[in-house]
Amino acid sequence: MYNEVIELISEVKAVDEYGDTTETTSSRTVFAGLRSIGQSEFYQAQAVGLKPEIKFVLPDYLEYSNEKIIRYKAFNQAESEYYSVLRTYRNNNELEIVCKRGID
Repeated sequence: MYNEVIELISEVKAVDEYGDTTETTSSRTVFAGLRSIGQSEFYQAQAVGLKPEIKFVLPDYLEYSNEKIIRYKAFNQAESEYYSVLRTYRNNNELEIVCKRGID
C-alpha cells in the first residue's frame, strides 16, 4: 500500500550577516501510497484554476512538515519529476497530499 518512495523538499530563506537573502533546501525520503485524483475533485479544482495531477498518501500525518515540493520517480520513468503541493488532507492517521506537476 505504501510502496512508493517520494522525497519531501522544503525551501528555507535566511538572511546572512551581510543582509543578503539566501535560499537553501532540505529533503528527506519517505514511503507513500499513490492514488489517482477523483473525477469530482479534478473538475472542482479546474473550476478555480488548479490542475491536480497526482495524490500521495503518507501512512502517518506526522511524517509531513509542511513541505511544498515533492520529487517522485515512477517505476517506468527515466527521471524524477517535481510536483508542487496544492493541498493536504488528514484522514485519521493518514495524510493525503494533492499535487500538480512542476514547481512554482
